[in-house]
Amino acid sequence: DDGGGPALYVGGDFTTAGGVAASFIASWDGTSWSTLGSGLNSTVYALEEYDDGGGPALYAGGFFTTAGGVAANHVAKWNGTNWSALGSGMNLYVYDLTLSAAGGGSALYAGGAFTTAGGAVANGIARWDGTSWSPLGSGMNGSVVALTVYDDGGGPALYAGGQFTAADGVSANNI
Repeated sequence: DDGGGPALYVGGDFTTAGGVAASFIASWDGTSWSTLGSGLNSTVYALEEYDDGGGPALYAGGFFTTAGGVAANHVAKWNGTNWSALGSGMNLYVYDLTLSAAGGGSALYAGGAFTTAGGAVANGIARWDGTSWSPLGSGMNGSVVALTVYDDGGGPALYAGGQFTAADGVSANNI
């Protein structure tokens, strides 16, 4: 739900969806494909719905640097009408987005190849609270390509997988 009602959203490395021009992102309402504004300028790897307090919106992460013609470094928000940046975004790619209440309060988490988020050092993993980015400890020593939330009985926790051998300075072979 991007704020305009539920639909199926797809992102990837494409420029058409069902014969409709769609720059790397499109929606399906059960009958036809639609564009999301003028789309993005490169590949989308992750999509997630999140309500930052202003209503539900669709968040995208990937290789792109513009969304709807607006500078949006590797992460952007679609409110059903317009694209907007999330602060100054990331300095490199976002591979995954997920929601979690781990760490206090609902937030959007991003994983990727980046070393900065919103201008702050955030090695491969960062948290968006609806206003600003913050790092998770010292981050990873490589890329984060997958994020999920799991409750092993001790409460929900954020899990990351990727191409790293340390997480916040602690040995962690890829997970």
